[in-house]
Amino acid sequence: MKRFGWLLFFLYSSNALSAGEVEIPLLAETTHLQSAIGRVLDFDETGQSTISSDPCNRIELSDMMLVTEDDKLSVGMALTATTGANVLGACRGPRPWQGHLALKLTPRVTASGLAIEFVPDSIELSRPNGGSDLLLKPVQLIADALLLPRMNRVQIDLAGPLNSLDELIEQLLGPASTQEGEQSLVQRTHIARLQTEEAGIRAWLAFQVRAFDLADQVPEPTLDASEMAQWQTLEDEFDGFLTTIISMLARSTDSPVLRLELLAALLDARYAIAEALTLDDPSADPVRELFLTSWDRLRPLMGELEGLEIPGLEVDFRLAAFMAGGDALRALDALGPEYGLEITRDGLRRLARLLLAEAVPPSFTPLPLEVDPEFRELFGFDDKQVSVFTTAELSRQIAEGFRRTGSWFLPFAYADEIPPAEALRGVVPRLAILDEYLDLVARLLEQQASAWLTENDRLPDRLAERLDPLVRATAWKESCWRQLAGSASDPQVLRSPIGAVGMMQINGRVWRNVYDLDRLSDEVDYNVNAGIEILTHYLIDYAIRRGEHEQPGGDDNLIKATYAAYNGGPSQLARYRREDTPARLRAIDNEFWRHYTTIKAEEWPDISSCYAVGN
Repeated sequence: MKRFGWLLFFLYSSNALSAGEVEIPLLAETTHLQSAIGRVLDFDETGQSTISSDPCNRIELSDMMLVTEDDKLSVGMALTATTGANVLGACRGPRPWQGHLALKLTPRVTASGLAIEFVPDSIELSRPNGGSDLLLKPVQLIADALLLPRMNRVQIDLAGPLNSLDELIEQLLGPASTQEGEQSLVQRTHIARLQTEEAGIRAWLAFQVRAFDLADQVPEPTLDASEMAQWQTLEDEFDGFLTTIISMLARSTDSPVLRLELLAALLDARYAIAEALTLDDPSADPVRELFLTSWDRLRPLMGELEGLEIPGLEVDFRLAAFMAGGDALRALDALGPEYGLEITRDGLRRLARLLLAEAVPPSFTPLPLEVDPEFRELFGFDDKQVSVFTTAELSRQIAEGFRRTGSWFLPFAYADEIPPAEALRGVVPRLAILDEYLDLVARLLEQQASAWLTENDRLPDRLAERLDPLVRATAWKESCWRQLAGSASDPQVLRSPIGAVGMMQINGRVWRNVYDLDRLSDEVDYNVNAGIEILTHYLIDYAIRRGEHEQPGGDDNLIKATYAAYNGGPSQLARYRREDTPARLRAIDNEFWRHYTTIKAEEWPDISSCYAVGN
């Protein structure tokens, strides 16, 4: 329920709305408000300001603090006031007065409906020790004279973001929502009301759109091959849009946890896109569903970013405007199909421009497919794990890993033989060589798992012995330990209907930027190493961090959760224990667990589960 709280908040906490009228929230945080006041009062980068009417009368301000109180803003500042008169070319007067200034402001919407202004209610001065003060009245007069005119100029101007929202709405409603040349946007976006809260001032933005008669809608014809290709390009655009936005948001925070949750939202969206591309349903609108689902995941994460000072975003409300844009699309969809919401390539770019301004690319396609070291580092992937370990490295690392895992691995003498990956190159398993083939794969999986343990200390020691059976059971469930399929004379990389490849069945669409897509297909050791990195990423960064082992079942839950996420994305982490898990997915998880327990107990999978072998 928590993830949808923001949606319910703006759909059901607003005033009674007319048909087609929508209200969405935009938060002007206290940091935004303080910056606006600081600009009007000429605060410098050290947080100080000097305002004067003449050389002998001036006030010096510092230490500004702003809080909300009921329906007002309360601004407090340290104040030093100098009053006097010019006598024979020199300022004469009492010693400077030092104390505290408290300013009360009432926010209200301007007549244009495009800005928030602040009406000064009072300026109160006080000394730290209280008591009467003969200079208080002249200081009050000079403070009123110098500050009140400036405070009347304080505004939060939202005309730019609101105009961009109108353009976005018109772009995404499209021509289908107009009738006889009438505009789809009946009432342009404006500030309808204000709500003061602890975090700042929430402006409720309202607009009204025109519905069209569903009875007059002509059914869309089935997409032809060319149109289907364009549809898939739109899904690519959405993938690129989401990658660009999430990467930018991740760079704006130093929180590893928030970055991991942003990555989880991206990976789940990519899993969903890979699934959507296999659907042949012209009546479906997968991009719309992908957007809405992804927005529901991202919105609360962006809410956490709202309180951060993000260079380039906090002054001109880019993040707030982007959130309002996404909220507007979510609200339009909730109105119903008669309002004709359509997610388009241009609409995605226009929405992105609310956040990225001129940094928005002209197109989010073609998708970059090469490894992006910055992307890997941003989301916590270790660059040294990308490369496949050499034979010499493996010999050293297996010896180290052997000490952590005890007698689990096969004899160390195997490390002196031909590397298993080389021996497996171009080999398709068949009954005549099945024993030798499976031995080679077992050695490869063991070597790579041992090497990972040697190079990493993030996995708790109690779980070290579980890594090898986890890797082997995953590979068995995903591919029956096959990198290649087809005939011996024409081997082809094993590829699933949704595009997952190789022994560990890694989907290049999901893991682009992280792995070399050609090497995933061409090099079995690279494929296995990538699979191990993904498994340990889900195990450590998600299953352990989210406390799956604290549920009934203990550490076994970590293995089940890790595979569930590996198979279906981070959102599937807990599906192994949820009662509402579809039977198809439950069967997949149960089959994996049988393989895992068999391998852990007998150090070998049930061959008959994949290959037709006799007694």
